[in-house]
Amino acid sequence: MHPISVCIIAKNEESRIEQCLTSVKPCGFEIVVVDTGSTDRTKEVAAKYADKVLDFAWCDDFSAARNFSLQEASNNWIFMIDCDEAVREIDVEELNYFRKHLSDKVGCVSRENLVTQNGILTLNNVDYTERFFNKKLYRYTGIIHEQLTPVRGHEISAMLLHTTLIHTGYDMTPSEQEAKYRRNFTLLERQAEADPENPYLYYQLGKSCEILEDFARACTYYDKGLSFDLDPELAYVQAMVVSYGNALLRTGQAETALGFEGIYDAFSSVTDFIYLMGNIYKDNSMFEQALAQYQKALQMPPGRQNGVNSFLPLYQSGLIFEQLGDIDSACALYGQCGGFAPADERLAVMRKC
Repeated sequence: MHPISVCIIAKNEESRIEQCLTSVKPCGFEIVVVDTGSTDRTKEVAAKYADKVLDFAWCDDFSAARNFSLQEASNNWIFMIDCDEAVREIDVEELNYFRKHLSDKVGCVSRENLVTQNGILTLNNVDYTERFFNKKLYRYTGIIHEQLTPVRGHEISAMLLHTTLIHTGYDMTPSEQEAKYRRNFTLLERQAEADPENPYLYYQLGKSCEILEDFARACTYYDKGLSFDLDPELAYVQAMVVSYGNALLRTGQAETALGFEGIYDAFSSVTDFIYLMGNIYKDNSMFEQALAQYQKALQMPPGRQNGVNSFLPLYQSGLIFEQLGDIDSACALYGQCGGFAPADERLAVMRKC
């Protein structure tokens, strides 16, 4: 076996944990599953694959559970994964090189977030998350949306690995989603009261409100989070800016969103931001500027949201040309969207006219 431990915390995950465990079992890592109070068959399923299945009394603190799993792992090098994730691609040789030669760094993995659209599990967006590290140097902090934190206070130096996870945790029924995010919101509020100068918490509070479709309240939290002096290179800062802009548009505040022109230079390399600026201009009927931003997005690399450099700007451009009465150009753009359902619907309408 490789001197690497996979750590997983679980509760009532019998429907998903097997896919997770079967995806990591062939890697030859120790597998440690920490159960936080399951009442279903989670522990029974885990026992078929894991080297250790341990109990942890839930205390409304995700970091405490994760740090317990680190404590119980036999190896110093940890690969953290969740029950609603599975390995799609992993380079074990790269992980071994990393632990031997880059021992003070953290390895990030790509995570493909899948949701059901029209009955099909579809890529919604891709994010990057810190999952491979030496437990002597790092631990988790924060009772929810826990973050990997250096033990000795130095800055995290992270590198992207050739490892990809698939994540289905956002693919929930409306009732499951509401229950999960109301629980998260309560824990986040508690954490924000204890740590009011932490902008990341306001980002997560905003995301919880957004998922519950309370976009007005989400705007309040995003605005608070962005009131701090933040590094525009940080992934969560970029995500918060884009989320704030989208929430402003969802609440009819397109004119307010035009203020994002003032931060354009800081985020001009972020594909999602450029696509957002196109939408801001479009909702303010500034069509020439919107089309320029959509054209720029088409020349950029993929963003966090699936399609921001391909079918989405094409579709939005088609809507503009349709509104301007240029039906031929609109149809041509819709036809380039590669089967994007809203574009196909507009094409069908155009053909009936």
